[in-house]
Amino acid sequence: MRMLDKMEADGITQKQLAERMECSQQYVSKILKGRENLSLETMAKIEYALGISVMQLELAD
Repeated sequence: MRMLDKMEADGITQKQLAERMECSQQYVSKILKGRENLSLETMAKIEYALGISVMQLELAD
């Protein structure tokens, strides 16, 4: 959801995101529909392309 919100806020299309991530639009579509298991590399590409954090770490006290 964070990806979609950011894309909408910035007016970014799936095609534009795919270009930024250097992948296909079809792959971006699968990610957005939750049909793709994401590698750490892919998550990093999403973060860089959209300027958001998709990975959150919670450290135990």
